[in-house]
Amino acid sequence: MTEIKGVPAQPKDLNLVKQLLFETAEWLNKKGSTQWAGLLKGEDVHNIEGAIERQEVFLVYRSEKVVGTFALWSKQTTWDKDFWGKDETRDYYYLHRLALSADEHGRKSGSTLLDKAKEIAISENKSGLRLDCVASNYYLNSFYSKNGFVYVGVVEQYDNGVDQQDYHLYFWENRKKFK
Repeated sequence: MTEIKGVPAQPKDLNLVKQLLFETAEWLNKKGSTQWAGLLKGEDVHNIEGAIERQEVFLVYRSEKVVGTFALWSKQTTWDKDFWGKDETRDYYYLHRLALSADEHGRKSGSTLLDKAKEIAISENKSGLRLDCVASNYYLNSFYSKNGFVYVGVVEQYDNGVDQQDYHLYFWENRKKFK
């Protein structure tokens, strides 16, 4: 059986994480999405370098090959507060920047990344994962639903700094915490 592992990214991994994010932004762009367009211009609104230093960015490997990356924040960003309301409990992880290696698309690797994020939430005894997704991206909305995330609402016409879009909110509950 192939070993799948998720590990916190280290400062030496910064260029790899940036490459994964850029490749995903390119992939989204080719699909007609403007999501993550800032990354194509070199903008980093999520301060990935700082998130790596705080060990909030993870790399997922299949054997020794990188599958992708994601970020988990227990401290809400302004974006998260706007979408979910202010929550000082730090009882949830906010999932951001899920990105696959270019050659991992179509291999169910996105589900592998979500499984690792869930495992981390369980190991840290978090109540669950929260995420937002551009409402018009049918593929991603369907992807999250198929992977155990429950749609909980919409934030309409949110000004994301580029334009105004609707965002769907999704939640995954750590049922092991409540047993």
